[in-house]
Amino acid sequence: GRFIILRVTYGLTPGGKPRIEYADLKRHFAGFQNAPSLAGTREAVRRIRATKAMLITPGDEDCRSAGSFFKNPVLAADQYHELTLLAQVKGLQVPSYPALDAQKKVSAAWLVEHSGFSKGYRSGHVGISRKHALAIVNRGDASAADILGLKDHIQQRVEELWDIHLEPEPVFVGF
Repeated sequence: GRFIILRVTYGLTPGGKPRIEYADLKRHFAGFQNAPSLAGTREAVRRIRATKAMLITPGDEDCRSAGSFFKNPVLAADQYHELTLLAQVKGLQVPSYPALDAQKKVSAAWLVEHSGFSKGYRSGHVGISRKHALAIVNRGDASAADILGLKDHIQQRVEELWDIHLEPEPVFVGF
C-alpha cells in the first residue's frame, strides 16, 4: 500500500467482441438471438451495477459505499470441503466457482449474509446496502472508525461461523 495510481492506459481493440463471462451478464443476455454489441454490453453492465447500487444515482443512499468491500475468498479443495460440510448441517448450499489449481472461489456476499448481516443491516451510522450484501454504506455522519468497526465485526463473525477470513477489497490509506 505505498503507491497511488495516477494514470492508467487501456489497450482496447477497436471493434472487439464483448466477453460475456460474468454470471449476471450471461443471465441478462440469455435468450438473445444475436450476439450483443460492445455498446449493448456496456449498457447491460451499467444497468446491472445500478441495481446493486454500484453507480452513483441521485437520491439513492445505498450508493454511498466503497463498492464491494470484501474479496471472494479462494479456497483450497480441503477448506472448501469443510465449508460445504458446515453449510450442509445448516441445510445450506455454498455458491462457488472454479478457480486455479482445483481451488474454489466462494461468494463473500453469501458468507456475509449467512453470518447475520443481511442486506439492509444497520449498526448506528453504518450498515449493509439494501441492494448488495458486500457494500458497507455510510448512512450519514459515520466516521472511518465506524466503517472499520463494522468491517471487523463482519470479519469476526464470518470467521467464527465458517472458519474463513474475509479480505477487504479497498486499500486503506492512512490506517
